[in-house]
Amino acid sequence: MPIQSDASPAISAVPGLTVRSAVIADAPAIRALINEVDLVDAGDGGYGLEEVESDLRRTGDLARDSWLAFDGDRLVAYAVLWPASAGYRLDVDHYVLRDAVPAGIHLLDLLTARAAEIAAAANAERADLHLALTPDSVLAVHALPARGWRNIRRHHVLTRQVTVETDEPPALPEGVTVRSVSSPEDEEVAYRLVQETFAGHFGFEAMPYADWRKRMDADHRDWSLTWIASRVDATGRPVDVGVLVGHNEREATGWVQNLGTVAAARGSGIATLLLRTAFAAFARRGRSAIGLGVDTENVNNALRFYTGLGFELQFAADTWRLLVPRA
Repeated sequence: MPIQSDASPAISAVPGLTVRSAVIADAPAIRALINEVDLVDAGDGGYGLEEVESDLRRTGDLARDSWLAFDGDRLVAYAVLWPASAGYRLDVDHYVLRDAVPAGIHLLDLLTARAAEIAAAANAERADLHLALTPDSVLAVHALPARGWRNIRRHHVLTRQVTVETDEPPALPEGVTVRSVSSPEDEEVAYRLVQETFAGHFGFEAMPYADWRKRMDADHRDWSLTWIASRVDATGRPVDVGVLVGHNEREATGWVQNLGTVAAARGSGIATLLLRTAFAAFARRGRSAIGLGVDTENVNNALRFYTGLGFELQFAADTWRLLVPRA
């Protein structure tokens, strides 16, 4: 039976469909839906329960910014909005079963209306929605263009196999250190490095530290899977020059969320050292692979860099955009 909650009462939507907001206890059902959709659209269904719970916790207002659509007792569609910047960018996650396209379209309309309300409350002229979908997604084919969404960018999801036998921790050059994040001070260092190294990259939006922590679900995060690289400068002082933010919430695959090197250290092997550190760590945690997303138009030739380290294409994802006028 669908979980009911006083905080998110069920409402009638379209004939035969019940729509309500999500609660954390819905995570197992949401996970099953995501993996069923991903297995068809991307050939992989490895979303983990902890990852869904993290997604729900980092929602701006779970009661108003998440939607579940039920056909009887069957969950057929799920959508959520996340604040993505200090401005008015909102990221969208949306999953719908292939035999329930009308439910998915209905959730699209609900989240669009909610985005207009968010823009009005913030006294912004519009909200800027971004949604990533595989090219063959039923929404991409049947719904988004008709509702004004534009396909603006393609990303690739890459994976690389890892094993304890083949992925040893890397030897570090003299003057270079790599440390796991283990203190609040290091968490803030990781934040600053992400903000600096991703500035100007497609889709990246700067945000205050407190907002970033919420978006990262920082209070529940395993920070030991985030590493900071430092090297000694000309004065003999260690300077933080690179960061890899990872998580271990998927079923069999470790995940690289961010990998960045400051401009002055690019081309010096820092990113490779951070990745090889992650390969070894995830292998020792029983992961069989490590995955990440890469912009196919990245100006730093990131796609070639990753394939050179053994990553292979798993699937493509397109970013769709909709500008929503304030309500």
